Amino acid sequence: MPRLKVNNYIFYRELQVSKEEILYDSWRKGSFHKDNLIPDIENELIVNRATNGVPPHQTKTDLYPRMKGRKHWDDLYKKIQHTLLRHYTKEFVLIKSWANKSDETNQFGFHTHHQDITVVYYLKNNYPEFGTNIDEEVIIPGIEDSLLIFDGKIRHQLCNMPFELAVHPHNHRYSIVFDFNIDKSKIT
Repeated sequence: MPRLKVNNYIFYRELQVSKEEILYDSWRKGSFHKDNLIPDIENELIVNRATNGVPPHQTKTDLYPRMKGRKHWDDLYKKIQHTLLRHYTKEFVLIKSWANKSDETNQFGFHTHHQDITVVYYLKNNYPEFGTNIDEEVIIPGIEDSLLIFDGKIRHQLCNMPFELAVHPHNHRYSIVFDFNIDKSKIT
């Protein structure tokens, strides 16, 4: 898994996330078809959309607990846990998760998260150059079917696509975000 260093910040990247099988135990394996996630996100954008003050087309921050028990979501989550364990020696706890859909009404701005670890899953993105802007200095490409893992306290922005690209439905971009905290009760 590639490790990137940008302005003294460390980022981890994992590609082709849906292609790797994860072992749950000695007899069960998990993998998922990423396209199965999009209808669930579209439905959540109708029934569980974030309230005012949040960019358009974002779900509320309880996405994974709402999707838990659906195999494709559980397999994605298991993959993220497996990936985090490659880089973090401390245990972590999911705090929030949500999905973004980017279209011609893009209004994503710079922000930070309060959590220790942010994981962005680029579910669908035809134009990777519209990835994640880090502190108005570097854009990390939003490669479809990849994870970007970093300290959520780093100032960042989901890059807004130009109207001419974003207006076409086949160019709509989907990403899912998971915010974790280090489990301080388990630190020795």
